[in-house]
Parts: sequence; structure tokens; C-alpha cells
Amino acid sequence: MELLKRISLYMVGIVVFVAFVNGFIDESKELYQLIQQQSDEQLEETVQGKAVHNGLFGKLTYYAVLTDGAEENVIYNSEARDYAEIPKSEFDALEIGDTLKGTLTGAAFSKEDIRSQIYEHLLLMAIALIYPTFFIIYQLIHIPSVNRWTNSHDKWLSRLFSGIFIAGLCIGLLFSYVSMTKDIVSTVQAHHGNQQETTALITDRYEDHSYSYKGYWRSYYYLALAFEDQEGSMIHLTKAVPPSIFNNNDFSVKINYPEENPYRVYMDGIKVSDSFFYFNALILYILTIVLTLLLIYAAFLMRRKKKTGSYWPVRKKYPPLDSFPP
Repeated sequence: MELLKRISLYMVGIVVFVAFVNGFIDESKELYQLIQQQSDEQLEETVQGKAVHNGLFGKLTYYAVLTDGAEENVIYNSEARDYAEIPKSEFDALEIGDTLKGTLTGAAFSKEDIRSQIYEHLLLMAIALIYPTFFIIYQLIHIPSVNRWTNSHDKWLSRLFSGIFIAGLCIGLLFSYVSMTKDIVSTVQAHHGNQQETTALITDRYEDHSYSYKGYWRSYYYLALAFEDQEGSMIHLTKAVPPSIFNNNDFSVKINYPEENPYRVYMDGIKVSDSFFYFNALILYILTIVLTLLLIYAAFLMRRKKKTGSYWPVRKKYPPLDSFPP
């Protein structure tokens, strides 16, 4: 029975290993194609409009619209060449009819398009390699000759692997905290200042239920909104929303935004039905906080071990009561 259990666990480990390796290969192929398609030829596109992607927690990404009418569509529900990602400074100065210069790289056009895609592929490749790397190391150390060699060099090997593990963990936590901070700042900025309330027209909608090779389902809901700001300018944006907002609003939706930046749109009210959705969206941040607390606790225990020789508090032993004289 124990043998069958071990064989079953080993087979599961191999399946997971293959899944992560396939994910790494897929991301590598896409990154290679992206780099191979780069050209020095400068192309020009006429700007047909401007649009912004407003994330679930208010993070803004700015786009120039290169296809007439595409600003009314959800960005993720359009052809890749309909939009070109640009920095905020360029977005603020951009006018309809201006010429945008770029280098065609597959579906990417601007430098920001290419950079964001390269970062995304590299990040996913790094994540996909974590499990296969430790799986291979685990298999190697069970080979007798390798095991004997590791036992003879266990001191510096343990330091090496511990250092690599801690460094990788700290880098991952750092990236997560940076992303978390950006989301917090974006949320605060959306609720700061003179608030305006209006009704936005829903020009397009898109939902995506994706299964990641990293092992979980994730649902995304987007609405393309159009409305006039306080100055009468037409604002177009794609807003990530929870399922209750997506399902309960067909043609229009009430929105709020700070007067100084109408693209920082948000909707009031979080329903109980959205709890699992938000938990799924925040799971990485939750794990980041839990891992940080565990690391702090581990450091505290190691400090106690160094001082007292034990990870746990040493209880003072008192003599039994009957040992005292009457």
C-alpha cells in the first residue's frame, strides 16, 4: 500500500513537472518570436482616438487608438494592432490626427507594447521554472553517488541553496509588494479630490474565464465605457469590474471619478456575491502577507534558538509542593 502511494505521488509530480515545462516552452517560443520579429523599419500610424485601461483596483494603462471606432470596444476584445500602449506623458499631449511612430514587432507597435510583453514572458518563464528546478534537484539527491557527494559538501551546499531560495523568495515578495503598493495608491487616488458622479454608456463588454498552467481558474470581466467629463470631452476606457457590476448593467452604469482625472473611474458598492471574485484577485497579495509573517516568525525563532539553544520558550521547572517543609 505504501509503495502504491509513493508511485501515485511520483506520477502526480511528473504530470505537474510536464505541465510547468510546457508552460515554460510556450512562453519561450512566444518571447523568441517577439524578439525575432523586431525590425528597425520605422512605421507611422495616424491616431484615431485615445483610450485607457482601468484595472480592477484602478491601475491605469494608456493607449493610442490606431483603428477608427476601436475606442468603443473592450481593449482585450479587439485586434492587437487596434491599440498601441504609450506613456502617460505622451498620452496627455496626444491629439486625434497626430502621427505615432513605432516599430512593428508582431502585434506590438510602440516601445511600451514590446517592453510590457517581454517583461510578461520573462516573469511567466521564471515562475514556470520554480517547480521543475526543485523537482530535478530532489531526484538528483536520491542518486547514491550524488547523495554521497552532497553529504560531503552539505555545509556549503545548504548555504548555497538556502541563499538562492531566500533571495528568490525575497525578490518575488518585493515584486508583489510593489504591485500591491501601486494598486493601493491607485485606489486612494481614485477616491481623492472633488468627486464627480455620472452615468456612462456601456459600448462593449467582454468576459474571460481562463485556466492557467499555474493551476487555478481566474475570471475577468470588462466593460467599455463612454461618457463626457466636466469639460465636455468624451472619455473612452476599458474598466475591469466584478461580476455583479458586469451582470447587472446592460446599457449604462453609474460611475464616480475625481474631477482632476476622469479616467480613474470606480463603482461604489461591493456585494457579498463578489467575495470569491475579490479573494481570487487578491490571493497573491494574501499569500505575500502570509509568507512575510512566516518569515518574520522564522527569524524570531532562529534568534531565540541562538540565544537560548531552543526554538521554544524554556519553562522553569518548579519542585513539587510536597517537597516544601510544612
